[in-house]
Amino acid sequence: MKNLRSTLFIAASVVISLMSFASQGRATVFQANGLFDDGSVLAGTLSIDTNIGTVTASDLTIGAAGTFSAIILQGNFGPGLGYSVVADNAAGTEEFSFGLLTDSLVGYAGGDMCSDSNIVCFSSIFYPISDPSASTSLSSGSLVGPFAATPEPAFLFLCGIPFAIGLLYFNSRRKTQPLVR
Repeated sequence: MKNLRSTLFIAASVVISLMSFASQGRATVFQANGLFDDGSVLAGTLSIDTNIGTVTASDLTIGAAGTFSAIILQGNFGPGLGYSVVADNAAGTEEFSFGLLTDSLVGYAGGDMCSDSNIVCFSSIFYPISDPSASTSLSSGSLVGPFAATPEPAFLFLCGIPFAIGLLYFNSRRKTQPLVR
């Protein structure tokens, strides 16, 4: 009975380890570049989980407007509209609303952003939250990559928990086993 319990414990530890490994979220980092009508430059990175199709992090910078890192909204709002994302700058005073020329981010490999140079979808814009009519359009822009697959922050820790529990369990069992001669 003790061997069966030990075997089940080992099997459960292995399954939990594999599940945490398999469910690990991976974000693919894309380099953004572009130019706005007012001469402002778009730069920075956008991280996309291409397995589930969502933007996981934004580090996009637009000239004096700052870095747009707080993702407010994202999704596909219908065929032909592209995949839309809205992000706030760090001060919360301006928004960057941009579109990607794809209906889904699953398997996304980069490409042009919605801009004045392509009329397939609405142009990407940034604007002060206090006056959205004072928007500036993206003349041209793209996401280039992927550059690297970045594991979710606590991945190694989560994978190591079942392994550590197993080691502790077997170490404690070894100490309590009577010596047979």
